[in-house]
Amino acid sequence: MPHTIKAQRSVTIKDVARKAGTSIATVSYVFSNAERNIRPELRQRVLQAATEIGYVKNAAASSMKGKPRGILAVVVAQFGNTFFTRMCVEIVSIARQAGYVVTLCNSDEDPDQERIILKRLVAQRIDGCILCPAMSREENTGLLKKYRIPYVILERSFPESTTAHNFVGQDNYQSGYLATRHLLDAGHRRIAFSGWDSPIPNVCERVNGYQAALREFGVPAEQELVLTDEMSEAAGRRMAAKLLESKMTAAVLGHHETAKGALLYFQDKGIRWPDDLSLVVIGTPEWAGVLLPRITCIQRPEHAMAVAAAELLLDAIKQPDISAAQHVFLSTVSEGDSVLKR
Repeated sequence: MPHTIKAQRSVTIKDVARKAGTSIATVSYVFSNAERNIRPELRQRVLQAATEIGYVKNAAASSMKGKPRGILAVVVAQFGNTFFTRMCVEIVSIARQAGYVVTLCNSDEDPDQERIILKRLVAQRIDGCILCPAMSREENTGLLKKYRIPYVILERSFPESTTAHNFVGQDNYQSGYLATRHLLDAGHRRIAFSGWDSPIPNVCERVNGYQAALREFGVPAEQELVLTDEMSEAAGRRMAAKLLESKMTAAVLGHHETAKGALLYFQDKGIRWPDDLSLVVIGTPEWAGVLLPRITCIQRPEHAMAVAAAELLLDAIKQPDISAAQHVFLSTVSEGDSVLKR
């Protein structure tokens, strides 16, 4: 005969009162640390009873009364992207020090999935949310606004928005410019750009930065080469093949995932950097540190961004009526040995 599983009833405040031999009101005063004249021995008896029968305070019920639950959420668009996972680690650490636990969610660049996630988080009465919006779309923030949940937008800005947001991000334009400028300063003029053919506006700003640097050095538009494809290792290999055919002397690899494929392709074909091709990668993927010669990278400020986002959210929770703030961080060059001076 098949067994049926009987759901175990949650222990309630009424059970604690019965175990302690006191009233429900007294137990409630003890758990809420209310300023009531409760004898120390009675308080201890209530706490002991709760421990013995396994009572856990209902945080959801407390939040219905306007009390914080101590839960934050971080929703990112690409959990497999180390840029976001590194920031999540920092945010969790800061939140923990402030007495919060963090729920981590991944929308996988799907706005519909993001909306489902946010609906469930709202139902759980989270105290605040850090959101990297899928495809850089704004509409799902309406759920957070409707229920007055403080939030911070991370990395993905809304260029055409008329609403002020708490925002923390990186200057992608500057990353593209800085990477190209580094190669230009080394004497290169035939420089290619390869990266993700992204629908996300601020990611595409890397190409604009690349082109601006070339114009600044008088490199004509017909000498530039922009290669974009899907975000995958295979795409990186395809673009690397086209890059070698172009006879460029240097390249900006604009996304770590496609850069990985490109570098593997170069190795397979016996292309040596910087002797045969000078390279700068935007981002600092984990594998960058194990390659020889060392790759010059554009360091993205994950730590500073994570700290700013976490602190901005905690401030917004404490003072929900303060004006929205913005923090945009600049990148720096992490010198390697992949650029040959000409």
